[in-house]
Amino acid sequence: MLYITDILQITKDKRNIIMSEYILKHRNEDVLEFNIDKESNNVDYINILDSKFSPLNTKSSEISKIVSFNSWLIGRSIPDSRDGVERLRKKYNVNNLKDIMIAKYGLSLSDHYWIERHPFKKKWEDINLFNNRYSEIIGSFIFDRKIKLVNDINDYFYDPNTSTGGKLRKYWKYDNKNNINYLVKGGSSIYKQEPFNEYFASLLLKELKFKNTEYIIKKYDNNWVSLCKCIADNNIEMISANDICRKYGIARTYESLINIGESKHCSNFKDDINRMIICDYIIENTDRHWSNFGVLRDSNTSSWISVIPIFDNGYSLWNNDFVDNSKSSQSLSFDETNDDCMKLVKINDYIEKLPDIVDIFEKAFDKYENKERKDSLRKGIEIKQKEIRNKFEIINYNKNNW
Repeated sequence: MLYITDILQITKDKRNIIMSEYILKHRNEDVLEFNIDKESNNVDYINILDSKFSPLNTKSSEISKIVSFNSWLIGRSIPDSRDGVERLRKKYNVNNLKDIMIAKYGLSLSDHYWIERHPFKKKWEDINLFNNRYSEIIGSFIFDRKIKLVNDINDYFYDPNTSTGGKLRKYWKYDNKNNINYLVKGGSSIYKQEPFNEYFASLLLKELKFKNTEYIIKKYDNNWVSLCKCIADNNIEMISANDICRKYGIARTYESLINIGESKHCSNFKDDINRMIICDYIIENTDRHWSNFGVLRDSNTSSWISVIPIFDNGYSLWNNDFVDNSKSSQSLSFDETNDDCMKLVKINDYIEKLPDIVDIFEKAFDKYENKERKDSLRKGIEIKQKEIRNKFEIINYNKNNW
């Protein structure tokens, strides 16, 4: 283990280094140079070259920057908790999944950062995943136990699956016919409910006219999965609220986030954050952590465009738990529960009439095969709908009108 005192001494020693081992780049711009200690496998030296696109707070101390950047790299790697990741560990005898991410240049389909290694000869145009084909093999290997890997990991070219977070089994798939990148996500535990939760939230948000990422469901090898189109492109990237806090040194509070969003002149920032809070309350979302929302950023100017359309709603509708309307679901965003978060917003400013949530559930879960679980969820949603209507004095749409 590398202690803070060790890092401080190593940092002092490395100030005299002429050539860095790695450079974090944003498109073709050098953002920061860094080195990784071979024994600890942790970053032990960084030097910020571009404050505009640096993911770190330039006002932090050297040690804080190093600790923060190590955290940033870990967050960019496949998490240890990913279902199926042990197959990858055993196949290549890998202890640190960060190594695989860096070996594939840290390329992502969410943003425009990447990691160049000495001798620094590559260009964004040649390797970015938005304009160039990529490998799906690592992601599909983790996702599907029938997939085999026959080559060394370095024989597979650039792969966005090595820099995609989240616990659920997932992988990026390119649709050759329509030239679209899709994120495919499976279900978990005995209920395998998450794909249907995504579809339900997508249909609900469409009815509410809230900005959202559209999800569909399909059958994959006798199991249901959800699919959504890639949100980012070659000009627009996703920056999580977690990374906003890291870069600007703000507190993880509703007020701090709203203040910086408005100071950046981000379109409809407060209203869209409020709509997200309302969404999480309605669908009983327990996974709105600070990497599951954020902003879309212009990759050329660094200006904030808007809040990312609401995405990643799989851990909702009492997912993998008993249906229980007697208590509010936990929140990972602005307070302990989703009920507590609702104290920050006025739901009537955003919803005058509530769609029939039960009907939307029936449509979304039409092909869900666990009848006992489905009946339990329906009862829970019926109670939730009455709660919303009575608590906030919101009427329902007439079924004949929608």
